[in-house]
Amino acid sequence: MEQRISIERLEQAVNIFGSFDENVKKIEQAFGVHITNRNTELKVTAEDEEAVDAGARAIEALLSLAAKGEEIDDQKVRYLI
Repeated sequence: MEQRISIERLEQAVNIFGSFDENVKKIEQAFGVHITNRNTELKVTAEDEEAVDAGARAIEALLSLAAKGEEIDDQKVRYLI
């Protein structure tokens, strides 16, 4: 299963991924998904459809925060998980 999420600006992707991709790694571990970045699109993949949906919702929530200009930190990522 996979789900694709469009990113409006590259800065949002950088903000979401965090230093050394630490934010995305936390989401991947929490939901058992794999997240890849392809230009203006993020792809969330897993064998379980529910895991893909949960991971995609977490990414979309982070995108929403980034669009508002908020800095994505460890606390926000853990809260969303």
